[in-house]
Amino acid sequence: MTKPEINIVFNYEYLCERVTEEILVLSREKIASQGKFAIALAGGSTPKGIYESMAGPYYQDEFEWEKIHFFWGDERWVPHGDQRSNYRMVLEALISKVKIPSGNIHPVMTEACDPESSARLYEKVIGDVFKSKKDEFPVFDLILLGIGQDGHTSSLFPGNPVLLVKDRVVVPVSQQGIPEKRITLTLPAINHAAMVFFLISGNDKADVVAEVLEDKKKMDYPAKQIKPNQGSVNWFLDRAAASKLVSSA
Repeated sequence: MTKPEINIVFNYEYLCERVTEEILVLSREKIASQGKFAIALAGGSTPKGIYESMAGPYYQDEFEWEKIHFFWGDERWVPHGDQRSNYRMVLEALISKVKIPSGNIHPVMTEACDPESSARLYEKVIGDVFKSKKDEFPVFDLILLGIGQDGHTSSLFPGNPVLLVKDRVVVPVSQQGIPEKRITLTLPAINHAAMVFFLISGNDKADVVAEVLEDKKKMDYPAKQIKPNQGSVNWFLDRAAASKLVSSA
């Protein structure tokens, strides 16, 4: 693993534009070399603006949507129509606005099954698309992640037993203080990615960003455990989120 690359931009608007451009360039490279581009999407307010940018008038005709496959890095255990659904957010911000084949959209099933069955089904979906062999992890071209003030990323929470899972691609998650169950990619699944982008905006994330990137509290936050085996990690921060970094002062 190479050292994380830290990119600091002026504000959230610039962050959305910069990340959209980076995704576009990476998608073109991967499509040229392998014929498709597989991306795992993140929920949350910061990624939403990026999805809206991707679907906006400047970029929507630049992406080769027919060769892009959308997955979800995590999902809340709620119906797809629920306001809390990551799928619904991406649908409204991006999918409904671009010409992407329905067969390229791979959401987590959250209805007509229990969380464990849902996780197993999603593992099968991912395995089928990637043509993975048994016990083989897929290699996503790009995984988008955010970070919580407690240092969680995707639905990998501090102290949660799922952090210790080594032999699964997708698992269900329950966490004290979190009202709904979740489905999430596991640490090893994320760490097999070719590229990971952390997308972080706002003053409320400044402390945890500094703690993760500069090891200020010496705590093993889940976000600190994102260390791709053969891939790279890029952090995209606006000035507010980067304001506590000594290296950016």
